[in-house]
Amino acid sequence: MNREQYFDRLLLEYAKSFDISRDYEIGGIHADAYGFFSTVSEKYVLSPKANLWSVLGFEHILFLNQKTVELSDIEKAGMLMAEYMAPQLVCKGHKYPPKDHMYSYLTVAFLCEQTPEKAVREAVKSFRYEKDYLFTIRGHAEGHLVMMDLSKGKAYACKAARHLVPFYEDIFSKA
Repeated sequence: MNREQYFDRLLLEYAKSFDISRDYEIGGIHADAYGFFSTVSEKYVLSPKANLWSVLGFEHILFLNQKTVELSDIEKAGMLMAEYMAPQLVCKGHKYPPKDHMYSYLTVAFLCEQTPEKAVREAVKSFRYEKDYLFTIRGHAEGHLVMMDLSKGKAYACKAARHLVPFYEDIFSKA
């Protein structure tokens, strides 16, 4: 399966619960697509006007199609999360996220045709990004990094995103 076929199948699966935009630009980096998901949980008494608490959760995902992934791409993904995704997508240009924000997952998904070097695969597995807002009173952001090797049908992910590996590999195996 080539990159475009896999990418189309992947976006179809994500579109079931995410808002998808193609050709997205952030921080001078072109992403082939951007996905956004949000959820609200509330507890109230008798009427929504008597709200006891609310919790907001978000996920932002950037899809990057590349021939292969290098160590510099992993570093750029971390920089992208810290300098652009967190300030622009999570905080919307403010100092902190909105009231009742609990978590935001910032995901960068690499789709590559050639198997990356072992050092790159290890860098993906050891990747970590976390940011607390106001000592977690305004929630936190967590970075997820996923890399799909289309030449072998194998996905690699950081520890925080390891739950995505079967999802990415399953889409490949259904071809």
